[in-house]
Amino acid sequence: MDNAVIIHSIEALITEMKLATPHTSSISRKVIMAGTGLFLTLFLIVHLGLNATILANDGGGLFDRTADLLRHNWGLHGLEILVWGGFIVHIWQGASLTLGNQSKRSTPYAVSAGTSFDPARWMGLLGAIVLAFLILHLYQFWLPNLLGTAAADLSAQMQSTMNQWWVVIIYGLGCLAVAAHLVHGWRSAMVTLGIADRYRQWLTVAGTILAIVVPLGLAAIPIALFTSHAPL
Repeated sequence: MDNAVIIHSIEALITEMKLATPHTSSISRKVIMAGTGLFLTLFLIVHLGLNATILANDGGGLFDRTADLLRHNWGLHGLEILVWGGFIVHIWQGASLTLGNQSKRSTPYAVSAGTSFDPARWMGLLGAIVLAFLILHLYQFWLPNLLGTAAADLSAQMQSTMNQWWVVIIYGLGCLAVAAHLVHGWRSAMVTLGIADRYRQWLTVAGTILAIVVPLGLAAIPIALFTSHAPL
């Protein structure tokens, strides 16, 4: 084979790889986003179940016993590291995808008056709201536990924190943002992971219900705690 032909073939292959790399990178990021998103959704379900124990009519006893178990179980601390890793990777990949899409788009989305709210257009903003909500939640509960300044009676600390109206409002708005984020994220994950059409429809419906019910359940806990202590 002539050297010029070989060189031309190599140049064509390199050009094709350069053109394919951004697309492939975008797909890889979306797969990572889908995987970490599903993992974090599972964490939210468990988190809802654990937090719901504070609503048991036992003076917070069940909640405190559960919290004490989590504090002293090293296996669960290992899972905590995985959750942290999932959050970091999900946030990083999400920010990269958002910034990448914005840089490639020559014109912004055209939003006409009267159109319904589409989470897909606001995933970056919703993600930022969720991140701010997460930081507040960690500052109020996780950081004191890490520094050893958390109250031994965690149920009393939670009830005291949720007795402030502005905290309840922020938690409610944060959970609404989580719901909107999850609804779009779940639908995108079904497409990204290549779920067959015959399964995608009912999985999308089930996932959408889950994406709404879990955040609303999380929001209902601070509302219940606040109203139970609000003066009549």
